[in-house]
Amino acid sequence: MATITLTYDARNSQIRQLIDVMLTAGAKIVENQEKMTSEKDEVLVEYQKMFGKRKNNKYTENEIFVYNSQRNLAKILERYED
Repeated sequence: MATITLTYDARNSQIRQLIDVMLTAGAKIVENQEKMTSEKDEVLVEYQKMFGKRKNNKYTENEIFVYNSQRNLAKILERYED
């Protein structure tokens, strides 16, 4: 058994047809809960490093915005590093 992860435009009719054919042939859709929870845990650890630990892990919208802005900026700057 092999696992394939796809990123696609759900509005594309050709892709939907291909997926339907694969499902008809016996492929199954599997939700990978481990990956989702580990990503959430990683983000929580990063929030805690940046803003400190909070009761019930509640962070303000402004703190989340700052964290996401810095994370996205780092990705952009990585492209231009030499």
